[in-house]
Amino acid sequence: MRWWTTINERGTGFKGFIPAVFARLVDEAFERLAKGEADVKVTAPPELVRNRKARPDSWEAEIIKTKLLDPTWRRGEPYSATVDTNGRPAFRLMVPEYYGESCLACHGTPKGKMDITGYPKEGRKLNDLGAVISITLYQ
Repeated sequence: MRWWTTINERGTGFKGFIPAVFARLVDEAFERLAKGEADVKVTAPPELVRNRKARPDSWEAEIIKTKLLDPTWRRGEPYSATVDTNGRPAFRLMVPEYYGESCLACHGTPKGKMDITGYPKEGRKLNDLGAVISITLYQ
């Protein structure tokens, strides 16, 4: 059976597709192709990161905390700035992503209960900030 048959199979629940794993693999492939000119990473507020490779750097963590999690931040609004990154000037963009219904099977309630992938659920709710697409373009 081919993957597209499985992923579209009606009536089957968990199909082995984990969005964060897919995002990490795309990030790594992009990094190899961009050859130091750009980076893409899917990260999240530090307490939600399950894979250490997806931890936010200090700039990302600060923007998540002071901007994207601020209750006055307009939902879905990206944040951008030009800042020094890894010793180089860079344009950085942070795009917030929010939990949808399908995300809550693994990230919802009850908090602490193991999800189907073997991780404890975070107790998150619909429309909570769940991830951030972080893009860095070196100048």
